[in-house]
Amino acid sequence: MKISVIGSGGIGGTVGTLWAKVGHEVLFSSRNPEKLSALVAAAGASAKAGTIVEAASFTDVIFLAVYY
Repeated sequence: MKISVIGSGGIGGTVGTLWAKVGHEVLFSSRNPEKLSALVAAAGASAKAGTIVEAASFTDVIFLAVYY
């Protein structure tokens, strides 16, 4: 399953990494996707980073993990 994580901080990063490690394709997104390289590397080969617009077009499911 393709999962987009919008908001890749503590919660989004942790849950997205767990999904990637069990084989889901995960796109981590934030306003600054260039700062997500360490998170993507830790999540594994099925993870990548992108913009919020890319996340919306990539996915089967969007996980919104931002501060309210």
